[in-house]
Amino acid sequence: MLFVFPFPLNQIPKSNVVLKYYDQFLEFITLNVGKYVLGIQETFKNAPNGSGDRLYNWANYGTILVLAIVITLIWTVLDRKRTSYRLWSKWFVLLVTYYLAAFMFSYGFAKVFYLQFRFPSFERLFQSYGHSSPMRLMWTFMGASKTYTVFAGMSEVIAGGLLIFRRTRVLGGLVAFGVMFNVFLMNMSYDIPVKLFSFQLMAMGLFIALIDYRRLLNLFVLDKNSLPPTIHQPIFRTRRNHLILIGVQFLLMGYVLYSNISWSVDAQKRYGEDRPKPALYGIYSVNKFVKNGQEQPPLATDTTRWNRLLINYVGRASIMMMDDSYQRYRVKTDTVKRQMTFSTRKDTVNKYTMKYELVGKDLKLKGVLKKDTLDITFKHYPLKNFSLINRGFHWINDVPYNRYKDGY
Repeated sequence: MLFVFPFPLNQIPKSNVVLKYYDQFLEFITLNVGKYVLGIQETFKNAPNGSGDRLYNWANYGTILVLAIVITLIWTVLDRKRTSYRLWSKWFVLLVTYYLAAFMFSYGFAKVFYLQFRFPSFERLFQSYGHSSPMRLMWTFMGASKTYTVFAGMSEVIAGGLLIFRRTRVLGGLVAFGVMFNVFLMNMSYDIPVKLFSFQLMAMGLFIALIDYRRLLNLFVLDKNSLPPTIHQPIFRTRRNHLILIGVQFLLMGYVLYSNISWSVDAQKRYGEDRPKPALYGIYSVNKFVKNGQEQPPLATDTTRWNRLLINYVGRASIMMMDDSYQRYRVKTDTVKRQMTFSTRKDTVNKYTMKYELVGKDLKLKGVLKKDTLDITFKHYPLKNFSLINRGFHWINDVPYNRYKDGY
């Protein structure tokens, strides 16, 4: 229960105004349990940074486990005369089920709308495998295939949909377990810091499915199907209360679906496939580079000469140097005056305006950047030059096309 709370209260709009006090209390308990009970000597704190496997997360899971054991023991002693918790058990299963369904929808729609894993950026298309971290490699190969990414997302969405309804809940648990088992293995194999949470979701899927373990055993092992279902039994016996519960469930999951889909549609327009493209969108390779009146030859050891100009996103540009390092700038393009105004991310006060000229698809850039007078001629670099883009799909492959560039 503690692993799930404050769900579903946190689905209520503006609920964070109140629930933040619970989060602060749990953080206080975690820091002290981690230090005095779990014996963590080094300093740690709750500073979210995208990783779910921080030392704080491990301490938090340990704290929740300790609290759950202590509360269970106290409850057992105080309520020792009770012989059964059938009603509480049903509520617990329902809570875990909808918690799991909510995250299946959240992760699923992020993939279906091609947001969690997006097609590799221009920078990434020029980066090599060997210098990539395992996590970045995984993010790249997932994003390289929209088809597989959407399929993975649909698998999660289907699992969430099956979990909502009592008659398909066991199947939903099985599908969620299978999907999250694959996600957990990916996280373990590519050192992706969501190992704890993916294991938690995987375990929840298995828990929901195994509530009907006898029927599953009969169906898959003994080839029998004679036992009545256990998970499908309604919580309330009266029709009125049953309909009220259905209404609450409908509102909850309706809001979860609406919030995930609306967020995904909006995100797709802001930074997904439907985002606006910059005026000079594309990759430009340097043909001629003149700095302060002197032409610089394309030497691989030259750390000051430009190699390529990458314009992938509105307001941003990356300059790939000859040594494959990058200089990144904020850019404002004026298509009327044909000017590009550069500024660094750390210094937005000093701005450098350069004149540009388009010759067909090629580009010329002239002006002062920082303290250097530059006159650069670019050749447009077609995206179809990348095998990852131009290869496409083939039903017939007489020879395996397993290559890097033009070699093997």
